[in-house]
Amino acid sequence: MQLQKGLTESLAGRFELIRTHQWTYDELKRAFKYDLDRYLTYGGYPGAVDYEKDFDRWYAYLKDSIIEAVVGKDILLNRKVGNPALFRQAFEILCRYPAQEISYTKLLGQLQDKGNTDLVKYYIELYSGAFLIHPLEKYSAKNYLSRGSSPKMLVSCPALYTMHEGPQFLADSEKRGRIFEAAVGAQLLQLPGDLYYWREKQKEVDFVHKYQGLLYAVEVKSGRRKLSQGLNTFLEKFPKAHPVIISPENFAEFSENPRKFLDIIAIK
Repeated sequence: MQLQKGLTESLAGRFELIRTHQWTYDELKRAFKYDLDRYLTYGGYPGAVDYEKDFDRWYAYLKDSIIEAVVGKDILLNRKVGNPALFRQAFEILCRYPAQEISYTKLLGQLQDKGNTDLVKYYIELYSGAFLIHPLEKYSAKNYLSRGSSPKMLVSCPALYTMHEGPQFLADSEKRGRIFEAAVGAQLLQLPGDLYYWREKQKEVDFVHKYQGLLYAVEVKSGRRKLSQGLNTFLEKFPKAHPVIISPENFAEFSENPRKFLDIIAIK
């Protein structure tokens, strides 16, 4: 960003954008022999692997070397943020809602300062651009309904949730289910195409992936309690959609090659 400010021209159309995401389960499994529980607790940042046996040191590494470097330097030095303290607080609050739908009004109510929904949306936009937290819109055949929906929050990797909950959260089936669902969503988000969620009253589909005219309805069997029949209802409304079920049993196969995993489903 700082380099671009000094250029006399934009160089528009003369670059290839290559996104570098946090490490996936498959990458960490091959590099450090991760199992699923270890990934759901510490996954995403390979530089922190050496500190996993000492949570305080692991936490300090992520906070100082990664989060503060991104939030405190990369973003705040290059984007206009009127209240840096509020900006940091919003990040901590959002990290507590992995794979959860939450309204901007509710988020605003938890901030210890005055603000408005446009401010919260702006903060989330900055976090998303920095590969930290991503908001998903609700899927609808009518685009204007998607844009007006409450977002479903995705942390970009499990480590961001562990920083605020501590490694013991896996003992809670609800929290474990949420972070597993977020891990699936984060990897779907790395694929070309568009990612949404879907909900109608009490029925929901965890993720809806749209790519080259194909529609995938992705249900995550994570172990948390939730109402069923959402997938069936979605397929009744969108009969051309391909149903996909991802569970801890096939997550390794999905993580190894998500595109191939979905293509096989589509062929069937």
